[in-house]
Amino acid sequence: MNDNISNELKTYELSLIWKEAEYNFAFWERLADSLDWDKAYRTALSVVLKTKNLHEYYLELMKFVALLRDGHTEVWFPQVINDSAEYTAKLPIRTQLINGERVITNIKKVVADKVKQWSAIKKVNGIGFEEYAGKNIYPYIWHEKKDSVDWRIHEFLSNGKTSSTVEFELEHDGKTEIIELTRTKGDVDWFYENTVIKTEENLRQEYKSDSHHIAFTDDNIAVITIDTMMNGNLPKEFFSNFSLLEKAKGYIIDVRNNTGGNSGYADPVAAMFIGGEFVNQRALHPIHIGVYKASVQNAQIKDKTYEQLAEQYGDSDELKKLYQFSKHAHYEESISTVNSNDCPGILNAPLIVLSSANTASAAEDFLIELDHAKRITIVGAASCGTTGQPINYNLESGGGFRICTRHNTYPDGREFINIGIKPHIPFEMTVDDYKNGLDSVMNKGLEEVRKLI
Repeated sequence: MNDNISNELKTYELSLIWKEAEYNFAFWERLADSLDWDKAYRTALSVVLKTKNLHEYYLELMKFVALLRDGHTEVWFPQVINDSAEYTAKLPIRTQLINGERVITNIKKVVADKVKQWSAIKKVNGIGFEEYAGKNIYPYIWHEKKDSVDWRIHEFLSNGKTSSTVEFELEHDGKTEIIELTRTKGDVDWFYENTVIKTEENLRQEYKSDSHHIAFTDDNIAVITIDTMMNGNLPKEFFSNFSLLEKAKGYIIDVRNNTGGNSGYADPVAAMFIGGEFVNQRALHPIHIGVYKASVQNAQIKDKTYEQLAEQYGDSDELKKLYQFSKHAHYEESISTVNSNDCPGILNAPLIVLSSANTASAAEDFLIELDHAKRITIVGAASCGTTGQPINYNLESGGGFRICTRHNTYPDGREFINIGIKPHIPFEMTVDDYKNGLDSVMNKGLEEVRKLI
């Protein structure tokens, strides 16, 4: 692909990203001492203007935005790149991060004779995987929690030019071997069927729709699976199942594969377990006031500590605001509540929620509501660690970007961005669990809810 765009358009699009982040990004206080955004812009501009094609250009935009280190802030490729054999041919393997190791979970038929399923990737092109990722993957994506960007890491590892090769050092059953794999486009013939992961228990399906599933164990524990908060039918359909659910002795809600959607659809589900009215989140929204910028400049505030300024000017709310502004951290704070007056009742039996690094955005808001109310025990892995309200832009060159504009916390101010909502009972599946198709996290959740019953 030799397509390129004009330097004028490159300059405009990079400047648009710089501007929207400068005025609207929600987490500048995290970066105040580590990132000079203006300097980063000038550096990126000099590189962007030298890019020879659209793919190079977008990689540089991704690298620029990745400096903000936020899961709701990113750049995406134009469709023409996604369709291109030159850049999106794929390796004949599927990989996943399992217990800290990058493991090959499936292989294509063309390499079934030389790659063993469940091999761990130790080196890529002669260097350790983390060193390889540090040079070739992490500069382009947010990676504060590597398990939270598992699919992005795999995507960057797998994608490349048709017929390009990659050397791997693999370990399987204690033995190491070096193999070379070639990228192809259009090859979708996998050697193994997708492993079905299930619990050892008998689950009786009682309800199934696009918004959620409900099944019961033999001892009357309801297992509720909600894989998205994007479905507008979720509140109505969940409410309609109140009479079914109130018969249960305990509950498991599985949001391990829920990457979010609309928190307004998740709130009513939480209401069924904690009541129709509750605090759901604290949020900080960035504010720009031009006269503050002038005052900061005139008072030479930017390079001083607050203690130094208070000694010079006297401690005051106005000085605190100016100091916050100098650190790019002046916010309006809001505490929001939910009023779900049409909630049919409250389910009071013990509740376990299963989470993973894939549990993100509105699904994390859902976890916070229940956790803040001390209504749940979370079993599994820390959630993704990213939520907020992004502002989205389509670029004239075909791709797009988004900038997160809201800094959410627990209602009491506890942080979870880039950390994840930590489980009360940490528990993750092993390679052996995947091999055997055993949902050990579900089994652990059922074990824990029975203790509470």
